[in-house]
Amino acid sequence: MKKLITVFTMLGIMGSASMTQAQDIDTKKLRFGVFVAPTMSWMRPTANKSDDNEHLTRNGGSKVGFTYGLMAEYRFAENYSFVTGLQVNMGGGKITTQRDAAPADSAGGFVTATDFSYTLQYLEIPLGLKMRTNLISGVRFFGQLGITPAFNISKKVAYSIDSYNGTQLNRHADENVKLKGALTITPLLFQMNIGVGMEYPLSDQLCGYVGIFFNNGFAPDVTNTVKYNFGQSGTFKDGNVRLNNFALRLGLFF
Repeated sequence: MKKLITVFTMLGIMGSASMTQAQDIDTKKLRFGVFVAPTMSWMRPTANKSDDNEHLTRNGGSKVGFTYGLMAEYRFAENYSFVTGLQVNMGGGKITTQRDAAPADSAGGFVTATDFSYTLQYLEIPLGLKMRTNLISGVRFFGQLGITPAFNISKKVAYSIDSYNGTQLNRHADENVKLKGALTITPLLFQMNIGVGMEYPLSDQLCGYVGIFFNNGFAPDVTNTVKYNFGQSGTFKDGNVRLNNFALRLGLFF
C-alpha cells in the first residue's frame, strides 16, 4: 500500500512539475470540460472483526450517489494526457457491527450492536494519466489511471446503537444527523481510480465524453467511531473502513 501511495504521489508531482516548468505551454493542447456522473457507492471494512477483536463488522449495503465537476487535460504527446479537475462527490455507505460476547469488565457499560448509514460529500482533485486511441470509425477510446485526494465537506448519518449500561439494554437512534468533530470522519481521503470510455467529436471544438470509473478509497480509515457520542454506554470500533464507488460519467469537452 505504501508503494502505491509513493508511485501515484510521484506521478502527480512529475505531471505538475512538467507543466509548471515548461516555458511555453501550447494552449492548443489544453482543453476543459464538464461532467455529471451517477454513482453507486459502498463502505467496506478490511477485516471481519474490528482491530480490538470485540466487534464483528460488515458492509450493510450500497447507496446511490452523484458526482459533478470540471475536467482539464494537457496533451503532452499525441495520445497521452495529464488529467486533473475539480469535482464534488456525494456518496456514502452502510456499516453494521455486532458484539458476540460481553467484555470481562462490563461495569462501565458496552455497545452490543450498531447500524450506520452514512451520507458523505467530498471535494476532489483528480490527478492522472489518460491514454487514448486514434480515431476508429469516428470515435476515440481511452483508458485512465490516477489518484484522487478528497477533502470532506459534509458528513451526516442515520444510526441505531444498542448498548448495555450495566443494568439494562438501551437503544439510541436518529435520522440525518450531522457528525460533529473534525476527526469523526477522515478529513482527507486518497482514492485510486481507473476508468475506460470513449470520446465522440461533435464539431471542431466540441467533444462528447462517456466513461465508466471505479474509485477505490485505499487510505486512510474513513470512520473514527471512538469519537462518536450519541449517548450510548461505552465506545466501539468498526474496523478499517474503506469508501468505494462505481461512476458513469457523461460530459463535454470544449
